[in-house]
Amino acid sequence: MSHKKWRCAAIVVSTLALAGLFLHTAPAQAAEEAKGPNRGNVSVSLGVEFPTAYFFRGILQEDRGFIAQPFLETNIKVYEGEGLLNSVGAKLGIWNSFQSQSPGVPTDPTGWYETDLYGGLTFGLFDKLQAGVIYTAYISPNNSFGTVQEIAFKLAYDDSKLLGPFALSPSVLIAVELDGQADAGLISNEGVYLQLGIQPGFKLFEDAKYPVSVTFPMTLGLGFDDYYEFNTGNNDTFGYFDLGLVVGIPLAFIPAAYGTWEIHAGVHFFFLGDNLETVNRGDSFEAVGTFGISMTY
Repeated sequence: MSHKKWRCAAIVVSTLALAGLFLHTAPAQAAEEAKGPNRGNVSVSLGVEFPTAYFFRGILQEDRGFIAQPFLETNIKVYEGEGLLNSVGAKLGIWNSFQSQSPGVPTDPTGWYETDLYGGLTFGLFDKLQAGVIYTAYISPNNSFGTVQEIAFKLAYDDSKLLGPFALSPSVLIAVELDGQADAGLISNEGVYLQLGIQPGFKLFEDAKYPVSVTFPMTLGLGFDDYYEFNTGNNDTFGYFDLGLVVGIPLAFIPAAYGTWEIHAGVHFFFLGDNLETVNRGDSFEAVGTFGISMTY
């Protein structure tokens, strides 16, 4: 198994993304419902993120040079109703990472480090629960790592009515590697990843034309069944803890006919477990800044 395989990436959960789904760190960030003139059953989200470093579930991918991570996602409302099952949605998406400094000895196109192709279903339950399943293929166009395939399951709870401004928006995600491994471990040792997250926050100037949203995403990444082993023979259960601060502002000067636009900036503080510390050149702590722009229509 090539040592480069540990560099495999994806959501950034995420965050949380159901492997880019709900998350790309990679990923993958969840699309909001279409607003403005689009009242149909199909919505499109697109955007680009510019991080100062790229970590996938705590695994260092790149911390040098220029990094741009554009994405495109299509969401389809399949069903809306009442009762136990109140909604069904489908999504298809692509997420990419272009890096001026690619690890290893990449082939052409040298700057295209990663592309993730994903698709899945989400189910609304009891008005407050969202359950989802998604398949993701993590591919490196410049052959920096081998393709990894996984299936992930997510459950999220909307506690906004219960806790009001103190809502935590808790979620849990389980990802199972089907082929290939994010940590470049033994060929036969595909891993299982568990992610727990909350995202408290509040709004400033809520009635103004440009309200400011402030969120504090927190993610705990745990490895089971050789997810964080890196061929050491010792799997770390504790992978990482990510504490974030993100500020977002809508671009209200753009007419609604052109979609709902937003810019955001923030910082994430990563606290890494033993094996991830080794991968990160002996550093157990990293601060990563980010800036992005997105649109939903």
